[in-house]
Amino acid sequence: MSGEERRTKVDHDNPPFSRLFVVCSKNHSEEDIREAFGCYGKLQDVWVVSDRNTQEKKGIAYIKFEKASEAHIAMEKLHGETVGGDSKPLKVLLADNKGQSRSVSGETKPRARIFILVSKSSSSEEVEEEFSKFGEIDHVQILTDRSTGESKGCAYVKFVKPSAAFMALEQCGEKYRAVIAEPRVPRDSRPGYAGDSRENTAARHVDHTRRPTYGNSYNTQPPDISQQPTTISMFNRISVTVLINNWHSALKWNRNMKSY
Repeated sequence: MSGEERRTKVDHDNPPFSRLFVVCSKNHSEEDIREAFGCYGKLQDVWVVSDRNTQEKKGIAYIKFEKASEAHIAMEKLHGETVGGDSKPLKVLLADNKGQSRSVSGETKPRARIFILVSKSSSSEEVEEEFSKFGEIDHVQILTDRSTGESKGCAYVKFVKPSAAFMALEQCGEKYRAVIAEPRVPRDSRPGYAGDSRENTAARHVDHTRRPTYGNSYNTQPPDISQQPTTISMFNRISVTVLINNWHSALKWNRNMKSY
C-alpha cells in the first residue's frame, strides 16, 4: 500500500489534536522522521511533503499519532531539536483539524486545561491530588455560584504541560466527563471587542443632538439625559427609550385634556 493510499484510510482528526505539523530540512527522509517521532507513541501516518511536479521535498511533514497525548509529548520533546544527522532544528507544531480556524498567531495553540465534573463537596486540594498523577498542575479552579459561593459541581484543571492534560483526558474516569478547555483569549483580542478608544466610545454614545424640535407652550422637552455616562449599556439604552416613550404618552394625554 502506497503512502497516499494509507493516508486516505486514516482519520486525521480522530482523536482531535493528534496530528503534528513539522518544519524540517529538505534532507530529512520519511525514515528519519519515523525514527525520531516513533519513540513517543504509535504512528498512524507520516507524510513528508514533496512538490508534485519536481518531487523535491518542501521541508515540511505531517505526523499522525494514535493518541493526542503521544503527539503532545513528541512536540514537547522534539521542538527545537535536530534529528537524522541534519543541523537544522525542527519546528514542531499542532496541525489544524479540518474545518478548524487558526489562532491569531497563525498556529493552533496547545491546550493545557481540562474541564471536569466533580462532587459539590470536592475541594480544589482533593481535585489536585487526584489529577497530579498525570503531571504537574498549575492550578485548580472550582466553579462556584457568585451569589451563594456554593460549588457548581464542575472545575477547571490547568496543567503545566499540554501532554499532561491529554493524558488526564484519556485516562481519568468517565465520571469526570473530562473535555479539553479552549485556551483563554485576552479580552482585547476577542472578535468584536471595541476597546476603550475615543472613536469607539463616541460610536457607542447615544446621540442627543438629533432630537426633534418641540413647542414652547408648556414643558415639552423630554427629560434631560445628556448627563448619562459616556458608555451606555444596552439595558440603559432600553431604559432611556422607555422613558422618552412614556413622556410622549403623557404629553399626548396633556394635550387632549387641554382640548376639553
